[in-house]
Amino acid sequence: MMRKQQRMRWTMLATWLLALAGLGSVLHAQDPFGGPAAGDPFGGAPVGGAMGGAPPAANPFGGGAGAVDPFGGGPVQPPPPAAPAAGAGNAQQPGGGGLPIGRDERNPVVLAIRDMNPTKPAELMFAVRSLFDIGRTDEAKFFLIKLIESQPGPELLTQFYTEYGEALFYRLSKDHRMTPEGEQFANLVLAAAHRSAHDPTRVQNLIRDLSSPSPSKRYRVIDSLRRLEWTVVTPLLESLADPSRAAEHPNIRTAIPEMGDYLLDPMLGAMDSPDQELRIQVIQILGQFRSSRALSALVGPFADPDTSEAARRAAAQAIVDIVGQLPDRQHVTRYLYDRARAYFDGMLPGRLDHEDRVTIWTWDPERKTSVPIRLEAQDASLLSAARLARDLFRVAPENVDYRRLYLLTNLQWAKQSGGLDRPLDLRDGSLGAQLAEVGPEALEDVLTYAMETNRSVAAMAAAELLGRLGDAGLVQAAGGRPRPLVLALLHSDRRLRMAAAEAILQLDPQQAYAGSSYLAETLGYVVRTVGTRRALVVHPRVENSQSMVGLLLELGFEADSASTGRDAFRLAARQPDYEFALISDGVDQPSARETIQMFRKDPRTARLAIGLMARQGTLQAAEAFADLDALVLAFPHPIDPEGMSFQAGRLLRLAGRDLVGYDERLDQAERAMNHLLRMTEQPQLYDFYDLHRQTPSLAAALGTPQLASHAATLLGRLGSPEAQRALVTLASQPGRPLEDRQAAAEAFADAVQRRGLLLTRSEILLQYDRYNRSESLDAGTQQVLGQILDAIEAPSQAAKSQAEDTAQDSAAS
Repeated sequence: MMRKQQRMRWTMLATWLLALAGLGSVLHAQDPFGGPAAGDPFGGAPVGGAMGGAPPAANPFGGGAGAVDPFGGGPVQPPPPAAPAAGAGNAQQPGGGGLPIGRDERNPVVLAIRDMNPTKPAELMFAVRSLFDIGRTDEAKFFLIKLIESQPGPELLTQFYTEYGEALFYRLSKDHRMTPEGEQFANLVLAAAHRSAHDPTRVQNLIRDLSSPSPSKRYRVIDSLRRLEWTVVTPLLESLADPSRAAEHPNIRTAIPEMGDYLLDPMLGAMDSPDQELRIQVIQILGQFRSSRALSALVGPFADPDTSEAARRAAAQAIVDIVGQLPDRQHVTRYLYDRARAYFDGMLPGRLDHEDRVTIWTWDPERKTSVPIRLEAQDASLLSAARLARDLFRVAPENVDYRRLYLLTNLQWAKQSGGLDRPLDLRDGSLGAQLAEVGPEALEDVLTYAMETNRSVAAMAAAELLGRLGDAGLVQAAGGRPRPLVLALLHSDRRLRMAAAEAILQLDPQQAYAGSSYLAETLGYVVRTVGTRRALVVHPRVENSQSMVGLLLELGFEADSASTGRDAFRLAARQPDYEFALISDGVDQPSARETIQMFRKDPRTARLAIGLMARQGTLQAAEAFADLDALVLAFPHPIDPEGMSFQAGRLLRLAGRDLVGYDERLDQAERAMNHLLRMTEQPQLYDFYDLHRQTPSLAAALGTPQLASHAATLLGRLGSPEAQRALVTLASQPGRPLEDRQAAAEAFADAVQRRGLLLTRSEILLQYDRYNRSESLDAGTQQVLGQILDAIEAPSQAAKSQAEDTAQDSAAS
């Protein structure tokens, strides 16, 4: 009996100590004024303070480095029950529900918790927190396991977060003595808190509470919304766009800047919204940020003559709020032009992240909200330049320089964002449709300017729009000088040449024009692709060339080799598949430097990345030369697969977006084939194009499986001796697919019918010999070879039949 009284004294002492420690009553501590002990459950200011309230809740979404991320996956399942860790000297309390008990335990808090014998989740959570705070992780872990086994629901887990704050759960997750249960339970609590905090209904209720007459409540609501960070952007914009909530709008506009500067960029993105009423409210919000970063988005609407009066007044007030005075029109245009040019030249609009990307906020028309996009640095600068140049053009559309900048930046952005290998989006309301409104004359002007300033992507988009909007007059020149669209066929950018060719074919001129021969040359170059990744090796020693060809083959590149600079240039000029070239600085006829200069002067090779391989003792001189050419790298000769892989990767990165990949090359070739087929279907309309000069290119295309059938058809329509020879050669190769050989045989028969038999006597005899030696080959091959002989004999058979008919007519008469 006396021992029991002693335990009672320990219990009373422990309870007193817990109270002094600020741990409160056992479970449901209430604020003396009636509110919850912890104040706002998602980060609001604490209520009650020293009179029993829990400590302020920490930010559940931005923990320090290494914090447990509760939002990276789906709901965290409760861990399987685990046995409590055995403590030294511990035994089970008789009939006491399995609590651990040490014979020598003297800690009053531990003894008090044991006497409470917690079983409910809230009681167990209190026990875990109390024991963990005094460093008794052995006891805390035992009750934590019990708590996990009870499987508390999401609402209760959220309540735990509310009462105890994130800091406790962060410490539980990181304390190695509490593993693995500490981390598992912390993830459960934080995930539940995140889901509850981001519940759409709750967020909308918080936004409505911004209109509360109570300043303290508004403060707590703002703090709670602030903790939601970017996820609050869409609900805020939806509320502002809802005319039925107009009474709330002033309080929402006031609250957004108070939530923090991180909402400035989302508001800048919302300036692209087509909702004029929403834009006016966003303008008012930007002024309240008092940030110079918002000026560039405000001066345009202020000076734009087409801006509504309400938007202009809002922009004017916002500018005054930021800088204290209003600019005149001249200052606005100069400011916008200088900023847009700076961004277009590469100035960054924000900070680079760990992947050298910049986050830009823009309007998503489908989701009807402002959204972040992570862009490469150059793309982020381009988008910022395009926005400002658009505002500049609206303010002063009569200025040619401003119009060019607007078209350059926005054409390039429209093409890059939509995909360099995809057509522009011209649907109603799209950026492409807006750019098309300037008309063919302005587009032709900016095409010329883009080519002069080496803005090939903008030039591609301009050429594409000209093809869709113009007529055949765009290629007809006065004075014999080719028009800009035709001159684009000679540009060093392969994509631009193809875009110009397709634009001209859309315009469909049916009479000769200055530079018409460039079109056939462009299409002929494109169809030469062999459908593989290729590289060029140039070295004076054959054995060294073959060694590097082998190394490239291991990397997946087929490679051609040349021993002189002149031979290298010939190969590169007719082969469109080279992704880079490796040139030894020991090359002559001409020297390596002169060879590289030859490459740069020809549009077919001007943008080829080149690795200048330096011999021993010449690396410094090679590097000095490479510094003068942005597409040349100097390095020692690669001697192993690792070295070759490293240098090839550097060259491919050097080419960057200018590199036309394998799939795109093949797609271009197929499109070019289709254009040539259409032109040869009506030769009387397009006889001013000399397509016979493209016979070698079409013959080379027979070696590409994806192009062989169309190439055979085209060669059959041309019917020249070279075409007939290429067709019978393909049809006679048993190793080629039967379908390709049959297509070649049919095309050969078509060629003979159109142009007559143009094979030499020795070539004809060779075909008879091939047929006679096909006895052991398959029936399909024999049939194809027989078709060739039938086509060869067709003219003589026709002549013989005609002679017999003539003789019969003579005898009858």
